Parts: sequence; C-alpha cells; structure tokens
Amino acid sequence: MKRFFVEQLSPDEKIISITGKEFHHLKNVLRLNRGDEIIVFDGKGLEFSGKIESIGKHEARIAIEKQVESIKESGFEIILCQGLAKSEKMELIIQKATELGVSRILPFITNRVVPSLDATQIAQKTQRWRRIALEAAKQCRRSIVPRVEEPKTFTEILKGWDNYIKIILWEEEKKNSLKDILKKDRFSGCIVLIGPEGGFSEVEVAEAKKAGFVPAMLGPRILRTETAAIGIVAIIQYELGDIGLSK
Repeated sequence: MKRFFVEQLSPDEKIISITGKEFHHLKNVLRLNRGDEIIVFDGKGLEFSGKIESIGKHEARIAIEKQVESIKESGFEIILCQGLAKSEKMELIIQKATELGVSRILPFITNRVVPSLDATQIAQKTQRWRRIALEAAKQCRRSIVPRVEEPKTFTEILKGWDNYIKIILWEEEKKNSLKDILKKDRFSGCIVLIGPEGGFSEVEVAEAKKAGFVPAMLGPRILRTETAAIGIVAIIQYELGDIGLSK
C-alpha cells in the first residue's frame, strides 16, 4: 500500500485529512481514487491503514481502519554527524542513511567544508534534507523519520554523548580499526563523525579525541565522504543493529 505522511496523528482518530504536498502526490501523481487503501504515518512511530473516503480540491479524507504495528526500527541507535558536502552528495548521504536506519543526522561545518552557505541557504537546505529523509522513510517503510538538524559547528557537535560509542573516521589513523572499536564496548547507541570532502584536520581530530571520540580507519583505501558515511552506517547496523536479522 502507498504511504502518506500526516504530521499529527492520534490513536483515537477515525477520519484524518491529507493536504499539501502529500495530497498533491495522492491525487495528481498516483491518481488514487475513493476506496483505495493506503497507509498514513506521523514519522514518530504511529502508523495506520485506512481507505480514501473522499477526494476534494485541497484535501483527501481517510477513514482509519486499524493501527499498524511497525517493526522497521533498529534497536541500536546510530547518530550520523556529517561534514557538509556538495549538494548532490549530501542528499545522497541523507537518503541512504535514512534507508539504513539512522536515528538522527547532524550536519556540521569544519574548516575544510566546500559549500559556503548563508543563513537563508542553510534554512532552505535543511528543509530540503528533511523532505529527502521523509521520502526515504516512506520508501523503505520506516515508521520513524530521522531528525535532520540544522548545521552546527564542529565544536558544538562534540558536546555530550556520554552514553554512546563515539567514533571519528580519519584516513590517517593507523592503529584503531572500526571492527576492534565495535567489539570493545556495548552501548545502546553510537555517534560517528564523517568529514567533508577535504577530510578532518589534525587539530579537529585532536579536539574530537579530547571530547572522547576514538579515531578509526575504515580500511586501507581512501573513501569519498558519501561512501564512508554509507559504508560505516551499514557496518555498524550489521554488527550491532538489525541488518542481517530475520524479519
């Protein structure tokens, strides 16, 4: 069944309305009709099946039939901190990280970040990134949409995270492998820092180490930032999350 996002849902509702972009997609793109069955979800864990009761000029009314129990969320929390990358690369990272089950995506700015954005551009980018995460969640049938934050500074990103495995990927690391780090500790979540196209500086790595992050190498090859982000999330999800588990 086709899935549609409705920001506010309640278990007690019998009729809900779909408006805006989701309504346009339902009516003009998919051309659904009265009586068609769909799924509605709020991105926070609630998900219902229902039938289209009516389609007007600006909204579709959905008769809720039952709550759907979703099992698409990993029991292990992964927070991806991604250095700002060029537009299409950043969008790919957000899309694939969502599909792989990350809980949050925190873009950040370093000295080597290529894109230079003002406040207006940051707001526009953030809205687009959130829409990409939503569409990816719909496609892979997640009931929870990962939160995409507005970009922060590198120093701001490092604060907190006391109860997480803390990893910074660094191509110059020669000692710590990701495999070894993931074997050492058992926490309920992991936060991982991925550098932008220019990578991290030694000063930034030193700052991260002071904050408790462990530098790790992903392998013998130098990876593009989008490859590193997708690769490490998949590995962590396989080792500690739900990739490879039976349904």
